[in-house]
This record gives sequence, structure tokens and C-alpha cells, in this order.
Amino acid sequence: MAYISSHAARRRFMQQFGSLSVLAGTPFAANLAMIGAASAQTANDYKALVCVFLFGGNDDANLIVPSSGSAYADYMNARPSLAIAEANLRAITPTGYTGTPLGLHPAMANMQSMIGSGRAAVLANIGTLTNPITRAQWNGGESSVAVPAQLFSHSDQQGQWQTGLPDRRASTGWLGRMGDVTSSIFNPNSGVSICMSIGGNNMIQAGEDTIQYQITPQGAIAVGALGNGDLYGSAAGAQALRRLLTDPRAGMMEREWSKIGKRAVETERTVSAALANSPAVTTAFPLTGIAGQLQMVARMISARSNLNQRRQIFFVQQGGYDFHDNLVTDQNARLGELDAALAAFNTEINRQNIASSVTTFTASEFGRALRHNGRGSDHGWGGHQFVFGGAVQGNRIYGTFPPVAFNTSQDAGNGRLIPTTSVDELGVTLARWFGATDSAALDTILPNRLRFANGANGMGFLI
Repeated sequence: MAYISSHAARRRFMQQFGSLSVLAGTPFAANLAMIGAASAQTANDYKALVCVFLFGGNDDANLIVPSSGSAYADYMNARPSLAIAEANLRAITPTGYTGTPLGLHPAMANMQSMIGSGRAAVLANIGTLTNPITRAQWNGGESSVAVPAQLFSHSDQQGQWQTGLPDRRASTGWLGRMGDVTSSIFNPNSGVSICMSIGGNNMIQAGEDTIQYQITPQGAIAVGALGNGDLYGSAAGAQALRRLLTDPRAGMMEREWSKIGKRAVETERTVSAALANSPAVTTAFPLTGIAGQLQMVARMISARSNLNQRRQIFFVQQGGYDFHDNLVTDQNARLGELDAALAAFNTEINRQNIASSVTTFTASEFGRALRHNGRGSDHGWGGHQFVFGGAVQGNRIYGTFPPVAFNTSQDAGNGRLIPTTSVDELGVTLARWFGATDSAALDTILPNRLRFANGANGMGFLI
């Protein structure tokens, strides 16, 4: 009969239950703490990462467009029913870029300004990769170079973007593993997880020991029945719930459930008190879902001292990017909401005088095919993302910006981009800035990193 240790069962139960936070206490966590100690240059500074995940697969060909000459003509000919008029594109002039002039989608006025002021940069043609791959190798099939499983699938590519491990099954994400490495060094006295999600449950923040704390745009979720309230109108039900959390329990799972419940209550009270007693966020945010999430991120950043946190990792999300139809109208609406929300967040972080300590990046499971299907576009592979913050060396393009045409060296068919930059290279750049500079720590966070050109030292977009 197979033997499963109580510790292993406990960890599995805690992760499946989706608890709010967990403190380092296992041998694995102790080992990671040693790695983190070697990585940490100082524990007295503050840094935050904000992941903005765009679910559905944002259309990259209309996000950043060649804006003149034959390159624009190629773009127009490739998708005549979807192409943006040249006069409506928002010009950017990245430092060091010598290719065809480029313009952003018309809805990205604030991003244009942030790029121009040096606060934001473009990450070109980034995506999930198991190894670097050329078009010739792609055409040679998987026997030539392995590629991520189930390419062009929403669920698979969302998972692989978030785990950073497209060559294997994984139950942790690269931001969660970053939390494993850094939490006990930078947040030793905090009872709240280093990973906080305002965008719901996600894989990218799942660690071996780090479990994301989920909060709504309105604040921490309180269990009213644990105060003086009723449970669904029943005083007896509320009393029974309180007993479940306080009475001694004989079974391992019962004890663990009780611990998790108690921790949930304690964490809610800690977070609510920290928010109530921290400087207010005064910037006006739009009344949209993504803006509300980012407003709460700004509030949690303002509460960092009351939470005893020198490192914070946030996840927010916006859906609606699966543009099989109505691409022109729907992308304009989604990007408009995103642009306004990012601008408000940038304004607030600058107002808090902490912009150099907060780095925000976008992500999406894939880009989309250049070839149109009438009023929309189909699933792709590589795509373009943005990164911004006071530490970003902005007004630049990092990676290789691809030709927007068919049958190029990056064409996987129908104008789907073969990525030339891996998620690993993005992750290494962020991890090193965040404080995980030791090679063992980086290997824990992104085990495949050394397969890629920038896997050792990162892409260089942060100072």
C-alpha cells in the first residue's frame, strides 16, 4: 500500500482548498529561504510587480502597426477589413529602433505618452517557447524542435504563460515561485501572502508554499457570521461555524480546515485594518472592472508598511480579447478601457512617489493570426506586450519587431508569429530586479531560462 506522508497530504489539501496565505515552515521553504538570502542585496527597499493579464489573446497586428510605406501596404493588404487607417495610428519613435515607422492602436493615447516620456517600453513578439525555434524548424515538425503542447488553445496557453513551463505539467506559476524565493527574506513579519490577486484565482501566483491572497476591488472579504451576525439568517448556523473554527479537532483534515479558516479571518482583519489606516488613493479611476482592480492594487501598495511588506506581487485581469468577430469595435473598447486604467494607475503611483519601485507588465495567452477571417482574427502564438514603471528604460523596443506580412521568417502560417522572445526572458528580467539574483533562485523560478539568449541576465529593460 502506498504511503502518503501527513505533510504531503497537508500541502495538497491546503493548495486545493485555495487558502489565503501560508507561512514558510517546511524544509522546501527553508531551502528557498537560504537561496533567497544569497539573492537579497538589501531587505530595506520596496518593490512591487503588477501582472495585467488580457484573457482571450490580444490581436497584436492591430496593437502596434507599421505606419508608412510598403510595410503599411503589406499590413493593409493582409487584413483589408480589419486594418486601421494610417492617419489614425499613434506614432511612437523608440530609441535605437531603425525599422519601419510604427504606430499604436488609436485607443492607446496614454500608452503613447508613457512610451514617449520614457516610462514604458514594448516587448516585441513574446510568447511561450520550450526552445528557440526558426521557421525552418517549425516547418520540420516537432521532431525538429519541441514546441509547447496544444498551441493556439486558450486554456493550455494561458496555463503555459503562467507556469513558465510549457514542456511539462506544472502546478505552480513563475510569480508564485518568485514569492517562494523572496517572501521570507523581504516580508518575514507579514501575515499576508506576498502574492495578492484582485483578478481572481490564477496559476501564475501559485507557489510551492506561496498561495495567493484574493481580494476584491472593494476590499478584503469578511465572514460576517464570525462576528455577531447570522449565517443565512440563522444564529445557530453562525454559532456552528464559529465552533468549527475554534473547537479542538481530532482529524488532520479537520485541523487543517480550522487553521485555514482562522488564518482567513485573521488575514481579512489585518488587510482591512491596514487599508483603513493607510494614506488614501486620491487619483480618480474610471468606473471599469480593470480600473477598479488597479485602484485596489494602488491601495494595497499604499498599505505596504502597515502590512509589513517590502515585496508585493499583484495580479489583475481583463477579459474579452478573443476577437473572432467584431475585432475593430471590440478591441477598440477593450484597449480604451485598459489604456485609461493604466494611465490612472501610473498617475497614482507617481503621486505616491513610488513609481521607481513598481513595475507593471501586460500578458496574454497568445497573439492572433495576421490573416483575417472577415470581421475577426484567429488564434496565434507570439504577441506584443507593454511594461512600464519608473525603473523601466522606456521608449524602446525589447526583442525583435517582426515584419507584418505573410511568409516571413517568423510566420508559422497565416501570419501567426513564431515568438523570438520567451516568457522565461521576461521573467528573469523581472525576478532579478525584484531581488532574486542568485542563479539557484532563478533556476527555481524559471527552470528553462538558460535555453534562451537572455535567460541568464535578462532583457535589460529595468534599472
